[in-house]
Amino acid sequence: AQSLSEVDAMLPRRVKRKRMRTDENGTELGWEEYFDYHFPNDEDANAGNLKILEMAAKWKARQQAQAESSSSDDDDSDED
Repeated sequence: AQSLSEVDAMLPRRVKRKRMRTDENGTELGWEEYFDYHFPNDEDANAGNLKILEMAAKWKARQQAQAESSSSDDDDSDED
């Protein structure tokens, strides 16, 4: 019974998704629904999403640092 539950946990989950269909000319044909399968043990798929989030966090920190440095430059020019 325990091995059966372990196998059930490894079975893929069916996920319904939508994507925009286009023809060769780039004309939109409408939305297409399709089924995608998510495998719980597939760590590579999740690693890509985490990397995107990590890169976004670094970008945001860089933007804030640039905004702070530009605002401190503005403050210095006001004192003269």
